[in-house]
Amino acid sequence: MFRITILLLVASFSCSLGFNKTRNTAGCADGKVRGVNLGGWLVMEPWITPKMFEDVNDGGDQIVDEYTYAQYLDPALYKERLINHWDTFYSKQDFEKLFNGGISHFRIPLAYWYWDVDEDEPFPQPNMDDNSPDSPLFYLKRALQWMEELGIKASLDLHTGPGSQNGYDNSGRRGEIHWVDGSYPGNRYNLDRTVRILDKMASFIKNWVDTGVISIDTLYGFGILNEPHICGGWNFGGIFWTSCKDDFYPKAHEAVRKHFTGEETKVVIDIAGRGYSEFNGILDFDPDVDLDAHNYQCFGPYWNDVALSPNGWGTHLEASCNIDNDINQSPLNTWVGEFSLAVTECQKYLSGGYMIDYIPPDNPLSLCEYYNSDFSTFAPEYKDFLRNFFLAQIDSFEAGAGWFFWTGKTEGNCAPEWDYLFLLENGIVPEDLCSRDTYC
Repeated sequence: MFRITILLLVASFSCSLGFNKTRNTAGCADGKVRGVNLGGWLVMEPWITPKMFEDVNDGGDQIVDEYTYAQYLDPALYKERLINHWDTFYSKQDFEKLFNGGISHFRIPLAYWYWDVDEDEPFPQPNMDDNSPDSPLFYLKRALQWMEELGIKASLDLHTGPGSQNGYDNSGRRGEIHWVDGSYPGNRYNLDRTVRILDKMASFIKNWVDTGVISIDTLYGFGILNEPHICGGWNFGGIFWTSCKDDFYPKAHEAVRKHFTGEETKVVIDIAGRGYSEFNGILDFDPDVDLDAHNYQCFGPYWNDVALSPNGWGTHLEASCNIDNDINQSPLNTWVGEFSLAVTECQKYLSGGYMIDYIPPDNPLSLCEYYNSDFSTFAPEYKDFLRNFFLAQIDSFEAGAGWFFWTGKTEGNCAPEWDYLFLLENGIVPEDLCSRDTYC
């Protein structure tokens, strides 16, 4: 009787903390990251959720990203559409399917305006009440608690930078890049503001941990800024690389470490389109810093030429099997934070963003007649290629720390090569990642 009482007390204490002490452990128990991104959910992108944008544009192209969504929609309609989207786009059943397939981690893109809004920005002021269904933080909390039950770990990724760190719609604002620009270092407002936002984010999540909303075991890492391509070699001649590596990365690292030790969570830095060797000496005093490298084989003229070549699929498979050679040269613990099965830019709104008549910048329309969005028309040999393409890529990625597929799902399965749940349900990706075939 005494033993039963003790057990009941322990169970009661666990429930009062708000998390399940007997949590599952997701994945394959080998320390590898096998994950998906929850893209298009808390940061919308038109190619992932095309109807969310088409339905409000009335045939035009004024609303192209989250910034213009807030800028031009009636506030009541904006609120109604966003709340419905946050509530319904991902379900607990989706998470369970991913868990059952061997997925161990989710990378969750987050928007800076959930924590910080300037007066001249169109976003609503942050709603920090995580018990209110009007707040995006309510749905983030719910998702993390579902993950807690399943044992799935979260890498929380600041996906948007004030002023835009890359000019893409995934930064929240498509167009010119002003996260830093020619006025830097005299004008460093957006860079410093991003550091303050990371401080607010980390403090907020730490409170969830301290009050038992989620367990520290559910938190894998903090991605300090997605694709800061202003720091890449092709923007402004690469002159802003130092703004990331010498200025932002150390300050952002400090903002996260102010609230979480290395034993508690990773600090994740995006490769920013640079080479692995360029990260020698960056934050090397902290062994719990990860490098997030994005690896796509669909963007730009080179991959267009490959798609048009007779042995294009073979080129993709060979390239995939060789990626591990690069990853093994990385001075930091490295995983591929984004990849897909697309080999073209044919997916509507993918490259260049929302527009009335989408024309892929690097793919002829004749090519897109074959690589379209209708899975029912995919030839058997193309499906076989997709299966091998997935295996070849993850064979290489698992030579490093692992991978996150982009993305978990798309609206109405509009982008099959990018939709992990759809690919899982249709037998393209393995039913069980823990007992799969290899390709390389």
